[in-house]
Amino acid sequence: MTNMTTPYFVIDKMELDNNVISLQQALADGWGRYIIGYSFKTNSLPWVTKHLQGHHCFAEVVSSPEYELALHMGYDKSQIIFNGPVKGKAEFEDAVLSGAIVNIDSRREIEWVRDLSRTSGSIINVGIRVNVELEDEYSDEMGYPDDGSRFGFSLSTGDFYDVVTELQSVPNVRITGQHLHLTSKTRSLKVYQQLARTACQVKRTTAIPFSYVDIGGGFFGGVPGRPSFREYVNVIANELRTEFDPEETTLIVEPGSALIASPVTFVTEVIDVKDTSKSRIVTIDGSRTNVDPLMIKTKHFYDLNTQSDKLKDKQTIVGFTCMETDRIMVLRNEREMQVGDQIIFKKVGAYTMSLNPLFIQYFPRVYVFDGDSYALVRDQWAIDEFLQKNVW
Repeated sequence: MTNMTTPYFVIDKMELDNNVISLQQALADGWGRYIIGYSFKTNSLPWVTKHLQGHHCFAEVVSSPEYELALHMGYDKSQIIFNGPVKGKAEFEDAVLSGAIVNIDSRREIEWVRDLSRTSGSIINVGIRVNVELEDEYSDEMGYPDDGSRFGFSLSTGDFYDVVTELQSVPNVRITGQHLHLTSKTRSLKVYQQLARTACQVKRTTAIPFSYVDIGGGFFGGVPGRPSFREYVNVIANELRTEFDPEETTLIVEPGSALIASPVTFVTEVIDVKDTSKSRIVTIDGSRTNVDPLMIKTKHFYDLNTQSDKLKDKQTIVGFTCMETDRIMVLRNEREMQVGDQIIFKKVGAYTMSLNPLFIQYFPRVYVFDGDSYALVRDQWAIDEFLQKNVW
């Protein structure tokens, strides 16, 4: 790819821009009033968060450090969506009083709202996260069919409606939105159709004039053969229109992978090749922790950069760590890899940088490619970055 020292990530700026613009166009055409909240947890590299702010994306954050990062990167508090059950109290209060979009996801937040009502005298706008129960109907879609989702307040048990009643009893509190993000294994259109149906059910049963519906994220993006942004938006919008007016209700989406996964590659170099009785072992200077930190992938998008024309029946690609589990993939009947060749892993922008451990090696470099040149946006961590302060 270049003469740069491996391993390193590369962000294709033009592809990232195309992803954002495609989603914006789909939302504008399919609904009209919308907000895109970029999921910081998916990839919180400062360059990424700042660049997406330039595309008018909000910051979707789920912790106090992420909230502080959004502020540091220049997001106005009114451009922050604060989700999750582990918000810090100080940041929660600051967000609520400063006009951020805040979706309640734990009972302690209800007490914090009560405290704010007593002490601030301000109008307090909050949304509530719905515990969407699709396990019985869509067991093939959900990751935990026996236990269900751990997030939000349950509709079937009545817990959600109890929370609504509690909040409505607190002076100066307005319930302005509902949050329905749900993790799906297949990210299929039918899941988002059901999420939108649930949003309509909530409106009918509460009679609350919600100003926004936050459908969450988890969409595919930039993957051939998978649903497009336009297909997702059309399925969601068709259901929502049965209860919501696009001119009065804002549709919020919270993409992470859909925007940042496809534009990112990870470039590695072969540093050793050896044969065992079972396989040829090809060691690279990257690791499975760089491209599959959860160690769940069964296939990868990749390119082989080699001059070899000879085919090898089996090559096991392994990383630099000392873990036997650091096995990335098996190449069968592929060109024979040699020391100095490159393996380029594609579509690896989601969760990889956020979940990379400080294990044996430190964080690799990250470059941005704009079509003409490469810009270094994060240097490789070395001992100074790891130590930070000399306290020895």
